Amino acid sequence: MAPRINARDREALRALPRLMQRKVDGALRGSVEDLRDVVGSLNQLKDVTPLLLPVFHAQLEAYPVPDGITPDVVPVIMLAKWSMGGIVQICHNLGNNISLGERIVHDAVASKWETLFPWMQFFSNNFLPPSQRPAALPHGLSVSTYEALRITIHPLSTLCQFTTTGRQLMRTNPTVQAFFFRAWVIVDGLKSDDVADPLREGDKNLSALIRANMCSLSVICMEDTPASLPVSIIASAAGGTFPMASLALRYIRRMTKEVSNMPEPRLRARENVDFSSMTVCATGLAQAILFMQSLGDREGGCQELLLQIGSIRTVLSAVTTLWERLLTPAWNSSDNEPDIGLAARRRVLYIAYRYIGYSMNCANDSALVISQALQHGLLECLLRTGSSPAERVDNTKRFDDDHDIQLLKELPRFFVFSKVLRVLHPALKRLDRVDLQERASQDPVLWEVWQAVDSAARTFTNFHELPEGAPFYRYQCCSPKCSLNFSEDVVTAYRCSGCMLTRYCSKDCQKDAWESGHRIHCRMLRSALGNQDVREIRKSLPVIAMIESWICEERVNEIRALDKDTVKTSDDDRSIVEVDLSVYPIELNMYSLREYFLVCGSHIFEREVAESITTSEESPYDVVAVKVRLGREYYSLFSPATALGLAFGWTSGIQGGRYIHEHPRAPDT
Repeated sequence: MAPRINARDREALRALPRLMQRKVDGALRGSVEDLRDVVGSLNQLKDVTPLLLPVFHAQLEAYPVPDGITPDVVPVIMLAKWSMGGIVQICHNLGNNISLGERIVHDAVASKWETLFPWMQFFSNNFLPPSQRPAALPHGLSVSTYEALRITIHPLSTLCQFTTTGRQLMRTNPTVQAFFFRAWVIVDGLKSDDVADPLREGDKNLSALIRANMCSLSVICMEDTPASLPVSIIASAAGGTFPMASLALRYIRRMTKEVSNMPEPRLRARENVDFSSMTVCATGLAQAILFMQSLGDREGGCQELLLQIGSIRTVLSAVTTLWERLLTPAWNSSDNEPDIGLAARRRVLYIAYRYIGYSMNCANDSALVISQALQHGLLECLLRTGSSPAERVDNTKRFDDDHDIQLLKELPRFFVFSKVLRVLHPALKRLDRVDLQERASQDPVLWEVWQAVDSAARTFTNFHELPEGAPFYRYQCCSPKCSLNFSEDVVTAYRCSGCMLTRYCSKDCQKDAWESGHRIHCRMLRSALGNQDVREIRKSLPVIAMIESWICEERVNEIRALDKDTVKTSDDDRSIVEVDLSVYPIELNMYSLREYFLVCGSHIFEREVAESITTSEESPYDVVAVKVRLGREYYSLFSPATALGLAFGWTSGIQGGRYIHEHPRAPDT
């Protein structure tokens, strides 16, 4: 059936130049050459190009989508190729003109989606690798990988950019999602030469721009979508959960490399192609990080897997590689433009920091997340990427959405864990060597927060380096009659199943310890762990105890004031001071014992243990509790300093707010 258009559309075509009208007539009679010439003239026709949409639609509607590639359907495929290319070009020429674009994209794509989508699937299946097409194409058939990609992806891209219908389609339609993520997988494997455009020879940014577009579309799919649907579709397209996670990371690495390899723009302004490409690709990088976070955040997601295969290292590598290029001011009006200015480019870094903040708050082992981040230069990145005078930042609003400040403020609450403190000390030494004060102090808000964080970091790392900060019970037999030391990795050591803390070299030593007093201390030590077997709390208990002792010494007057204001429900009720290490600055809260066990969460110590402790009349409190946070969970620990002191004779070595012992620390394995 020959393509046909209605009388009104044909009358509208009279506005075209006569030569173009003749070409249109030839195209409607099935001439591939005439249709190719029509598409090739679109850039010259400018405002009248929408008049040609009925011609392109008519070509696509006139012929059924072929089942495969055979010589007899070559003319049909070529007519479809040029028609799809014409629709894509008309949409592409819209740029960012939202008001005009919504109407034209509706007419070009949305209203004809049922016609366009089967052809998009055909070109994807037959011309994108791995395709079903024969090794040698029939005579007259010419469809490059770039042309197939353009036909496959660009209609979806413009539909999402200009219409709510398109965004809703990407978020809710499983068929469209599966189609897109198949292309997402394919694009990742393509080399720059695979996506060369014959009409844009020498354009080395083309593959980067395509990947940036894929990153933006992938985020749209994950917005407001039922949790399990997209992840399962993506995993299916990628070949499994692990390949899916690896691909998500590879997109970030590729986009980082693409941006870093782009030539330095001679002029940082919108009209400069290199600068425009750089900002588009930087935005694509940010979208790739957002997409990775969405993968981990959804039901059936892979947050822990992403962390295991290097997501923190990958994100910080992107910041380290690109921060200077992104934050270099143009010192002209483009610095303040909403989509290409310094604030827009800074958002790329903020999204990277947002991912690290999300991971440290939600991962099962958040101490490991922070350790990895510190090892890969988090502190250096935060201090280097503070705002500069060129950005004209309103410091009174610096906290609102600034993920670097939020991340920096949350770091100290992890400085109570040994795993973090082991890498924090060398990280501070690296900072001392590079001296970032001049750069960081240009941002007064960042610098003020950093000084508080730096003070906490140096105080707590000092505690960790002291002998009392070592988890001695992990590498020595805890029987009072035995002095055998062993590695904490020795699997033959016996661990008490009650307190989950003490270890013994033999059953006899375990029995001796029980009879020598461990039967009394066992429940207390278990309560010091919050009644939970959390490895990081076990390994960090002496450091937590030292911080507890230090805070109670340093802020004793504040504790006395709180005790006066505490209302007890009866004469026999007792007061409990909570040292809250889950926030920074560290907070002190005072409760009656009865009230405390009503307001605290599920991970809490035994009340009987707290009631069994007696203190002197001069003490401003009866019991100390310590609150810590790992991932999403909060733990209320019975005073680690008290438990370790009574069970092992441990002392913090802190008196009057100072450390008073003078002996080297035992090895921390």
